[in-house]
Amino acid sequence: MYDCILLGATLPGMTLGAMLARAGWKVLMLERKRVAGGRAAPWERDGFLSLPGIPRVRYGEKGPFYRICKQLGLKPLLVPLNQAWVLDTDQKVRRITIGKPGILRADFFSKWDWVFALRLLRSLKGETLEDMEEESLEEWFVRNNIRGSLQKYLKVLAYESTHCTAPEKISAGETLRCFQKAFRLRSYLAYPREGWIPILEGLEREIENHGEIRWRTRVERIEIKEGKVTGVRVGGETLEASHVVCAAPCQQLVSLLPEGATTKEFVNLCEKAVPSAALIVDLALKNRIFHKKGLWFFMDPPSYGTFLSNLCHRHAPAGKQLATFVCPCSPEEVRQPEVVRALEKKIEENLRKALPRAEMAVEWKRSHVVRMLDSIAIQSDQTRKDRPGYRVPNVEGLFLVGDSTCAPGATMEMEYESVLACYERMTTERDA
Repeated sequence: MYDCILLGATLPGMTLGAMLARAGWKVLMLERKRVAGGRAAPWERDGFLSLPGIPRVRYGEKGPFYRICKQLGLKPLLVPLNQAWVLDTDQKVRRITIGKPGILRADFFSKWDWVFALRLLRSLKGETLEDMEEESLEEWFVRNNIRGSLQKYLKVLAYESTHCTAPEKISAGETLRCFQKAFRLRSYLAYPREGWIPILEGLEREIENHGEIRWRTRVERIEIKEGKVTGVRVGGETLEASHVVCAAPCQQLVSLLPEGATTKEFVNLCEKAVPSAALIVDLALKNRIFHKKGLWFFMDPPSYGTFLSNLCHRHAPAGKQLATFVCPCSPEEVRQPEVVRALEKKIEENLRKALPRAEMAVEWKRSHVVRMLDSIAIQSDQTRKDRPGYRVPNVEGLFLVGDSTCAPGATMEMEYESVLACYERMTTERDA
């Protein structure tokens, strides 16, 4: 019998599994594929290595993911991503910074913009942001008479941190919380200097120290008896456990539960959850055309990307480069091939306008649609209170972890906040 069975070798699933294993729990990880990372699983072609969605470390060494790594003894070296370049709607490239160096700077800011932004940051308090979660960014702009340059800065921040590109849907509270936190911590984003594979391998070793990982294993259902989880059903066999954690999206969790096992409200919350989606474009470049470390933002269509091989040498053969761009979309947009093709074409055009040398440098490209970039889109009509909690109601010992939970924060933050919250609840209940 296992102390805990985790469903899905996603990044949050692996981190929680490693933490439980380090605490002495007998852990079993079940993954239907043969690779860890979930939606961020790596793929390789011609010596180029890409990870869909550009998994990044929010707030660097001061964020939740790095805190978990320190607890596990991993401590990866990080490359800061605090500066960025924006291809504006007038086709000019402008630089912005969010963390160090030069906090809160943008080429399109006037001195008044900068002073106003500082005053704004100092006026924001936790209770104020809480009240603004259901207010859209567009409504907040109008209500506070926010100037166009500061609007542009906050939109850029919001596109990346929420994976939503519609200001009338973006949560003002969540955007400003991220804005404020990056300013306070003097750090915005970072990327592992040696890439994600060493981290995934480290998490895998930690889990296997007190348990095992079974690849290519599909779970048929979660077993529940008298309101308590007893294990999972796999290949006609029941694997017993006192705790089960679903690290897959909440939409998949409900399909594994026996009918009537939990409340109708919880089931409806999971089934109605709207995910974010994206078009991801990888461009393999036969020579180096850009040498700096940071993010690129395109305003039309709203998208972001980076030269991954500038951050970690593992992403491209010597002398070459890999650039990856993410264009957040709605679930409806990614189902329309003509829309996807137009977005793909526009992203390539934007790169050539920003960096003309890209015209002759492309060796190959790969475009693919991710129908679920985040399990739940962070929007003003889908705030934390509209997302399921870490505990499954009416089922003792059954937990949910990942970016479909009510965890606070932005993309690449909330999933690890959920790991910390889940770990605390599970260990507290076990010790009680």
